[in-house]
Amino acid sequence: MADVLHQTGIKASAEAIYEVLTKEDGLKSWWSQHSSIDGSLASVSFYNGMVTFKLRVAETKANEKVVWAVEGGPPDWSNTTITWTISEQDGQTILHLAHRGFPSTEGNFANVNYNWGWYVTSIKFLLEKGEGMPHTDADLM
Repeated sequence: MADVLHQTGIKASAEAIYEVLTKEDGLKSWWSQHSSIDGSLASVSFYNGMVTFKLRVAETKANEKVVWAVEGGPPDWSNTTITWTISEQDGQTILHLAHRGFPSTEGNFANVNYNWGWYVTSIKFLLEKGEGMPHTDADLM
């Protein structure tokens, strides 16, 4: 099995980070403008719906942890989990992403790794500069 790991320090509160991971408006601000949350299920779509991820909130601990179980999306995402951990360190908040359970590092793995780096940076920019870098319909042009 292969895992994607990313970590960054963010000059924002743990509560602010937790909010952008757990609220629909938050997901729309850093990941994709085509995001929705219905109870414990989230849907995040790209490229006019050609790629859609279905995520179930498997675990949360306010301001510390969010775990998503992937229930739909590209084949290599099946049976993977996405864990966000939030902690305080040296005057900043550390956000750690672990997307675990890929069958190998072949195929689409490098692209997934790159994109997670982009979107972790998008969270940082959203909370530090006021604007994230989510996927938009303009990305289709």
